[in-house]
Amino acid sequence: MVCGFPTALAIEGLRSLAGFDAVPPEGEDVPAPAPPRAKPTPPPVTPEGELTAAISRDLRSKLDLVRELGRGAPDVTSEMCQAALNEAEGRMSEALDVLRQAQARLETETDDLLRRRLAALEERRTALQQTGVRFAIADDLQRLRDAIEGDRREEAVGLLADTERRIAQFESDWKGLQGLLTQIDGLRSEAANLGIPLGEISSELEGIRDRLGGSPLTEQSLDEAAQDAAQTLMLLHEAIPTSLEEELGRHEVTLNSFPEDHPPSAIARRLHVEASRHLKKGRLSDAVASVRELRHQLEILAQEPPPAAPQAAEGDGAGVPLDESESEALDRLLKKARSLAARVRTLPPDSDTARDAAMQIREATDHLRERRLKEADLTLTRLMRMLAYETPRS
Repeated sequence: MVCGFPTALAIEGLRSLAGFDAVPPEGEDVPAPAPPRAKPTPPPVTPEGELTAAISRDLRSKLDLVRELGRGAPDVTSEMCQAALNEAEGRMSEALDVLRQAQARLETETDDLLRRRLAALEERRTALQQTGVRFAIADDLQRLRDAIEGDRREEAVGLLADTERRIAQFESDWKGLQGLLTQIDGLRSEAANLGIPLGEISSELEGIRDRLGGSPLTEQSLDEAAQDAAQTLMLLHEAIPTSLEEELGRHEVTLNSFPEDHPPSAIARRLHVEASRHLKKGRLSDAVASVRELRHQLEILAQEPPPAAPQAAEGDGAGVPLDESESEALDRLLKKARSLAARVRTLPPDSDTARDAAMQIREATDHLRERRLKEADLTLTRLMRMLAYETPRS
């Protein structure tokens, strides 16, 4: 051959290229192809093997079920692995014993876990009842108890998960409602101490408490009670500021009758500033406390001799001359506004006082622009009193 392939191996070369179906050179005998190998026949399934497979399927389904219980769920995966190894090595009896033990342990531990979780649910229900409320879960607990005692584990697992979800939602919603009721009680008590009329708010609160102490609550009835409580709290947040603003307005008139340099009224002026600031910030409890102290200081001032009539002092806004013209009043108030604006710039820029003062400066400027001189004077006077109790930025 030209290519150099040995002529004695020509037949093997043809076989390798074309297979046994290729036509060999004339005169050569070709052996017949070997028959195809038959597939190995699996060994017959023994009764032990069938029982092992059945127990394994049962264990897998039960493991999928108990995993729904989450924390503390029993697990026999290691026993199933050991049984599989024994079966692969032909030790069927040992594999069957391992699976039977795993099956018994899984059922026992599942029943124990269900009973413990049922007891925990009953304790949580008792704890809720001790706070003064009953929830409609007695029937759910009884169905769960019956399923556990009747060895209906699949039904028991489903009931347990649903009951735990319901009672957790009850606990969360009840905690939120308790917070609302605590706020309402606190504000109502403070308002009552100040003699602030609350109208129908008290009756609304009593109605909510009657419903909570009545028949067992469902999710819907608890949600309705929470909505009513939120509405009542909103009414309080509307009624109390309105009454406090009116009262502070009356007290401001009283304080304006005292000279700015009148020492006995200094504490009352400071309390008036504090109460106004708390009210603007929505801190109702602090505002009520400041108003209560302000009332006490005004009672003390009422027992003192009446002060002398305030005298006008240029630039300080302590009083207004009776014969002052509009242009003179405007000029005086502009000077007062510029002086106070310079004072505001000495405050820490990020403080609440600086922001409040800037708002009052703008408010006074708007009044002056529209020639509402009386309103501008009152606004600037409030600002001056507020700044009197602030420390300038160093």
